Amino acid sequence: MFDLTKIILFSIVIVAITLRTCIQDQSTSEIKETVISIEANPEEFSKLAISANTSFEECSKITRGVLITFCGSCHQSSLDSHKAGAIKVFDLEMKTNWHVSLSIENLEGIARRTKNKNTTEQQKKAIATFLELKESQFETVIE
Repeated sequence: MFDLTKIILFSIVIVAITLRTCIQDQSTSEIKETVISIEANPEEFSKLAISANTSFEECSKITRGVLITFCGSCHQSSLDSHKAGAIKVFDLEMKTNWHVSLSIENLEGIARRTKNKNTTEQQKKAIATFLELKESQFETVIE
């Protein structure tokens, strides 16, 4: 009977820890405020429309915003929920330099993790463009 009680208590603790680490932090970050203001101002959003002339920086900014929404709890060093291993891959707190530590394998991971997320077509195009441009930077270094 005592062993059963231990097992039940241990199970409850494991579930609680798992839930705490899996639930995304709901605090508002700087980029979320920017996203909200863009959504509130369609003219500003149209400036970020993905076209042939969209810069790497614009695509990086949009990709960072999506990643903050879906991956920020682990990849933002300012949050208590951040994970040391995730921060080594990339830290979204590094603003425009968040992507400098990425490898080609990390780009593949970002593509997989953002593939089925609830994002707009503009965001999907920006992420795809960012990934292509970032990958081309690796190819340039190799050549």
